[in-house]
Amino acid sequence: MPHKHPVVLLYVHPLLGQGIASHVQAETGVEVQAVSAIDLPGIRRALAGDPRVIIFERSPVIDILDLPALAPHAVLIDVTDTVGLGPVPKAPFVPTSAESLLAAVQPALAHLSRS
Repeated sequence: MPHKHPVVLLYVHPLLGQGIASHVQAETGVEVQAVSAIDLPGIRRALAGDPRVIIFERSPVIDILDLPALAPHAVLIDVTDTVGLGPVPKAPFVPTSAESLLAAVQPALAHLSRS
């Protein structure tokens, strides 16, 4: 069964969220579900869909969640722009450009074109 939203974006800054969602959708053709990173019920609903990729900005709500446990099959991509916050456990990838973001997203979505 295909995932309705294989990419979930948890954003703090709406402009950053809109830009990342638009870029990923345009480059991959996959719908991105964007959710405020402070909307705990919305985050839980989005993660219940078993996304393949979670792109997130750190927030107090994100910091209390165990993203790897809530979405065990997802690639976690931290796009937080705040220096000094420690990494989310098991979120080893922090992109430095639009190209490196897509390089992390595309392998996780490769199986969708074969489904």
